[in-house]
Amino acid sequence: MTMKIIVGVDGSEPSFEALRWAVHEARRRDADISIVSCYSVPAYGGFGGGVYPSSVDVDTMKDVAAVVVGRAVEAVGEIDPKVDVDAFTLLASPVLGVTDSAVDGDEIVVGATGHSGLVAGLLGSVAAGVTHRAHVPVIVVPAKSPVEIGDSMKKIVVGVDGTPEALLALDWAYREAQLSGAELTVVHAWIYPYPVSDASPRELRKPMEFDAQNELQASLDSLGARLTGGSVAVHSKLCDDTPVEALLAECEDADLLVVGSRGRGGIRSRLLGSVSHTLVQHAMCPVVVVRRAGKSSVANGGHIG
Repeated sequence: MTMKIIVGVDGSEPSFEALRWAVHEARRRDADISIVSCYSVPAYGGFGGGVYPSSVDVDTMKDVAAVVVGRAVEAVGEIDPKVDVDAFTLLASPVLGVTDSAVDGDEIVVGATGHSGLVAGLLGSVAAGVTHRAHVPVIVVPAKSPVEIGDSMKKIVVGVDGTPEALLALDWAYREAQLSGAELTVVHAWIYPYPVSDASPRELRKPMEFDAQNELQASLDSLGARLTGGSVAVHSKLCDDTPVEALLAECEDADLLVVGSRGRGGIRSRLLGSVSHTLVQHAMCPVVVVRRAGKSSVANGGHIG
């Protein structure tokens, strides 16, 4: 069960789009929301390699962050007053502040883009940093999604490659589909890596395709009785393509794309960190990056909620 939905906000529209998505996610999972806004002291370099703080007043920056989270709390109340919410300002970088606010069992929601200024922005690079550092699922919400944000979803896509991380992503995606009433499409991508010049490419490719099909089926079998239980409609798709191209094509009409954070090398399909990073950058729907649970910590900061 999800304990809290951690949302990073910086006052930008993309971060508030992420907040709106998080409210519906909190409703689906019966979870609370924690809003985090980070600020830091700008610095400049001097002669001899010295680094000095700028003249920007830290209390002013903290006040700006407090205004941002205050607006965010109001926004949550307007969307769903039944969702419990608290808010924090943290003297930290966005990546550290947001990720360290989560503990095992939480989820993190951030916008794909943001802005800079007195309050440290949740820029695309920050979203990437959060997905790579966090040990809880991270949902990156694009600034403009073609699918209307709401309680119900119709289609969730998950990429699998047989790794433990991908199986965790599949399990997370199944539970999300069950909570939202969506159908689940499980995608395994494979590609023949060698040029073929003779007239019998099918014979050369066939063992790899057979192996890929077995791997896809093994991933589906990991769902156990849930696969045929009927509570979620599960579809499978084997794609002769790269993981990025296959998943981007399949999620064009999806409400959500779910991937593991890393995979394996070799000639088989893999969901490497670089692949998840590319998907976060280019997918038109929200992308969930699932990693194995690890050590967690809670950042210290000023509580204003």
